[in-house]
Amino acid sequence: MVIIKVIIKSKVKPTEDKYKVKKAILNIFPKANLRYSEKDFYGKWEGETKDVERFKELIRSQAILDTARMILEEKMDENSTRFYLNKQAAFVKAVNFDIDVHGGIYVKIIAEKGEDILKIIKDIAPRTKGGVIIEEEEEEIIEEKG
Repeated sequence: MVIIKVIIKSKVKPTEDKYKVKKAILNIFPKANLRYSEKDFYGKWEGETKDVERFKELIRSQAILDTARMILEEKMDENSTRFYLNKQAAFVKAVNFDIDVHGGIYVKIIAEKGEDILKIIKDIAPRTKGGVIIEEEEEEIIEEKG
């Protein structure tokens, strides 16, 4: 069993309903343990989870595995990866990667000690060919023979 920690943060603007922002987060990460705080006119939800199953289901059902893989690898470092999700999309149970221009949901996936972040990314967003998930090891063998 791969051990990970997922850190989730989202600002709540004065024009936003804090409970709708919470619902947006929980639509993607339903087992997240969230805390709410306020400072300088802004609110903030922060929390953690170890469960990415709903996130994995959504990127598969939306057929965006390749996009998800690209984004997760792009922001990968030694033991983690990070990205933003659009709050409005998350509110309607959809994954839409964001660039935080609108104050999206910040997500950081951290590989626990001894775990390989690339292996975790491969599990969350495996490569596809023609819309079908492929085994990467098999693809590497085929490419070497070719």
